[in-house]
Amino acid sequence: MPAASVALARPRLRPSRALACQRRVSLCETLDRVLNKGAVVAGDIVISVADVDLLYVGVNLVVSSVETMRRRSAACS
Repeated sequence: MPAASVALARPRLRPSRALACQRRVSLCETLDRVLNKGAVVAGDIVISVADVDLLYVGVNLVVSSVETMRRRSAACS
């Protein structure tokens, strides 16, 4: 018996006016903003075989400049 396949239609995305008016941002500007504001990346990776977890890796990554971290720690103290 052949497997049934289902094709899902993707909704068409219309660019909003806000997105259309934005300018392109260079990698340098993006990196500068991330270092000034800070960013947190969190995730989990699980490798399993036959529903048996073999490997679990939890990732918590903070990206920020030293100056930003010092300002934030001084504000919290």
